Amino acid sequence: MPKVLSQAQVEAFQRDGCLSPVRAMSAEHARHYRERFEALELRVPDIKKMKTKSHLLCPWVLDIAEDSHILDIFEDLIGPNLRCWSMAWRVKKADGETFAGWHQDSAYGAATPVVLGALALSDCGPTQGCLRGVPGSHTWGILRHEESDDPRSILARGQFITESFDESKAVDFSLQPGEMAMFDNSLVHGSGTNFGPDRRFRLLVEMLPTWAKPPRVRQSTMLMRGVDTYGNFDDEPRPDGEWTPAALANWSSVVERRARLIFEDSKIGPSEAYGGTRRAT
Repeated sequence: MPKVLSQAQVEAFQRDGCLSPVRAMSAEHARHYRERFEALELRVPDIKKMKTKSHLLCPWVLDIAEDSHILDIFEDLIGPNLRCWSMAWRVKKADGETFAGWHQDSAYGAATPVVLGALALSDCGPTQGCLRGVPGSHTWGILRHEESDDPRSILARGQFITESFDESKAVDFSLQPGEMAMFDNSLVHGSGTNFGPDRRFRLLVEMLPTWAKPPRVRQSTMLMRGVDTYGNFDDEPRPDGEWTPAALANWSSVVERRARLIFEDSKIGPSEAYGGTRRAT
């Protein structure tokens, strides 16, 4: 029996590759974590590092990944043995410009499956440029993508799908603070622009089952729950504090390997989140 979700919700996720909304934490807790991010933002010059593997930089982000209720949600969908692929902050300015084109996360060498929980830490509706996804598209295989250096794109390679599909089937994942939208990393998804008045705060909680197919470039992940008898991933070090020299060094080592995977055949090069200088927030 599922621990948090209903059997109908589990079956809907298996059918559609997405499920939204799911309550992950209270609105008060969501506000607390947003405030932690904003406080850090004032202290560090390179906040873009929080766009990937932020649980290696901040113990309080790791606390979210290890939250028993959140892990129960993932366990209901992909089983009891869980590793964290990433904790990725997505803060979208209220500029009416930045967006994420239609794409599949699995198109760029990620492990499969990875299940993402898009955790809202502010209002995330259509006005704020919420996520949108096409139910059932996780079964289509990998569609053709191209990359772009469009500065308005918040994606690492500015990627977008070039094959035609019925966009009218897309649904909005409107979220209140503390809610998550769950989706498979092969789901076709994107997001619109934020027309304000506030920045949109979202944290991608990305988990995979230990039996997941590893990417072509060996990667590290952190074991969150259960045991791993497959050995497909290296283990990651826990942070010894917020933004400490050791945490930064470990983050850099891990993200360098991630960048080799994601930008292996890229014509553009890494964004600042991966140690490059191409893309702004």
